[in-house]
Amino acid sequence: MADNKKRSNGLLSFVILLVLLSIIMVSTARSADRALLIGVGRYAQFEERLNGVSLDIAMMREVSHLMGFKEHEIKVLQHEQASSDEVYDTIENWLISGPEPEDRVLLYFSGHGSQIPDENNDETDQFDEVLLLYDTSFKEIGGRQSLSGVLVDDHLNGMLARMKSRNVLVILDACHSGSATKRIRLSTRSFETGSAKVKYFYYSPTLEAAGGSGSFDLMKPQASSADMNHYVAIAACRDNEKTVTTAQGSIFTLGLLKTIRSAAASGTSITPEKLQIGAQEYIRSQIRPDQAAFHPQIAGNILLRNYPLALVSPGENRFVRQKLESLVYKSIESLRIQLNKTCFEPDEVLKLSVWVPEPGYLNILHIGADDHAIVLFPNRYHPHNAVERGNITLPNRRMDFEMVAEGPSGENLIAAFLTRSPLNGYQDGFKDAKGVLAELSPNSTRSLVLRQGAGWLAAGKIAAKIRRKGQCQIE
Repeated sequence: MADNKKRSNGLLSFVILLVLLSIIMVSTARSADRALLIGVGRYAQFEERLNGVSLDIAMMREVSHLMGFKEHEIKVLQHEQASSDEVYDTIENWLISGPEPEDRVLLYFSGHGSQIPDENNDETDQFDEVLLLYDTSFKEIGGRQSLSGVLVDDHLNGMLARMKSRNVLVILDACHSGSATKRIRLSTRSFETGSAKVKYFYYSPTLEAAGGSGSFDLMKPQASSADMNHYVAIAACRDNEKTVTTAQGSIFTLGLLKTIRSAAASGTSITPEKLQIGAQEYIRSQIRPDQAAFHPQIAGNILLRNYPLALVSPGENRFVRQKLESLVYKSIESLRIQLNKTCFEPDEVLKLSVWVPEPGYLNILHIGADDHAIVLFPNRYHPHNAVERGNITLPNRRMDFEMVAEGPSGENLIAAFLTRSPLNGYQDGFKDAKGVLAELSPNSTRSLVLRQGAGWLAAGKIAAKIRRKGQCQIE
């Protein structure tokens, strides 16, 4: 009897284990959300370079996390990794084979767009639109110059049609069409250095036959009105416009990040159409219309265009904070930071000091509970950040402003970084017309990473809580 009881208990345990395993397997099978981020800023056969593309991929990785994609659900193909074989295979095996109808798919591309002679006579202008991949090279079709190693819009459309997911978001930061124009001068407070580069690859005078216009198939009117399509596509510009990239990243992708961050931080519902509008408003705020006016476009399933994106709180994700804290942990030398207090209520003034162990370039950052990073030093009143050994106080007598506690309640972080080579977060940051402080840019974050990788970075951090009125006194 005892043996039978033991056997039955063992059998019961085995059955329970099988049930648990089956639940885990079903859960895993149903959790196949997939994001594929493709960025091509350099090419095997051409000297052509788009320096902002690496920043675009970093920004879209953050966007993907804010949209609820887990790290293991995000795949990146960048530069040499983004060959034509690899891109086609990855779309096939990562986006087509894996996700089920209820799963989400995100496909993003940043790089050059162009046009090639139409090979199957389905284009009225006799040109197909293409995205340039790493191994793009010249070839001839019927005596006309063309390109191989590209992602053709016909092929992309066919692959989208084969995806089982009923919720696909495609984002293209490339030009549909264009001309020989290569560069556009920008002049704003956030993009005041260098030139913006057009993301259209002009390689042959025969492209003029297209009349300077063209549209990826998935952006055409017949596609946008068909409710049977299971995708939404957002492109950076109209058919007769040019999107641009800068040393700070592509302006359209920056607009996407800004819009998604703002919505996630405020808990606001945002749809693909609102995302498109938000990116357009950002572009309008940053670029003078007479310099480089372009307008993001949207197409695809009408219902999906107005279906809210699933966002997670930046405070829950803490993408920016984790990156900066990682740099602090890896720094060669420590900076000592002191605050006038550790808990602040709304409108209370924050003061801080940093001990600088040797001459260098100092950047002091504030990362809020909503993961929004602001450059406290340097700033408009003190734009130069070369410092000597000693104690730096903020604000000092040269700075005609106060740092007042504001923003959502929670744990904030003050981080300071000292580099031996020039790095100015205010100069590289995003500034509005009247702002004293700048928002930390992805370019500044990448520069900090590069300084750390070069072997020397001094850094320090300190926590600062923000609480509602009267809450600091009871802690």
